[in-house]
Amino acid sequence: MPILEFSLKANEIILLWDSESYILKHGLNVIQQQSVLSGIWSEYAIENMIYQIEELLESEPALRQVQGQAVTSDPMMTLLSQLFFQNSSAIDRVQLEHAFNDFVDHLNHYLHQVEQGQQQVFVYFVMIREMMHHLKIQEILIKSLLL
Repeated sequence: MPILEFSLKANEIILLWDSESYILKHGLNVIQQQSVLSGIWSEYAIENMIYQIEELLESEPALRQVQGQAVTSDPMMTLLSQLFFQNSSAIDRVQLEHAFNDFVDHLNHYLHQVEQGQQQVFVYFVMIREMMHHLKIQEILIKSLLL
C-alpha cells in the first residue's frame, strides 16, 4: 500500500501518492483568511475551515483512493505534536480526534499557547483532521521526530 507524503504550506498543499503529485489550489493562508474573520477564532470559524477543506480535498477525485499511512516533515506538524501529542512521532486517528475535540472545547486556552504568528498551526490541525477523515488515513508519521 502506498504511503501518502504531504506538505501543507501557506500558499499550497502538496500531496504525493502512488507516484503522482497533487498540488491543491489553496494553501493554509487562504483557508485561514476565509474562515477566521477579523482574526477572531470561534467554533464557527473552525466549521467554516472544515467545509473549505472538504471542498478542497474533494476537488481531486484521485485522492479518494488514498488510505493507510501518511508521512510529513512539515515543521508545523512538529509544533502540533508538541502542543497536542507530547512530541509523538506517530499520531493515529483516535489520538487525533481526542486532541481535536479538546482543542475545540478549550479553544481560548490553546490560542494562548502559541504566539499570534503561530496560530496557523490550528488551521494545519483542522486540515490534518479532515485529511484523516476524507483520505482514510489511519496514522501520520512525522519524519523530523523519527530521527
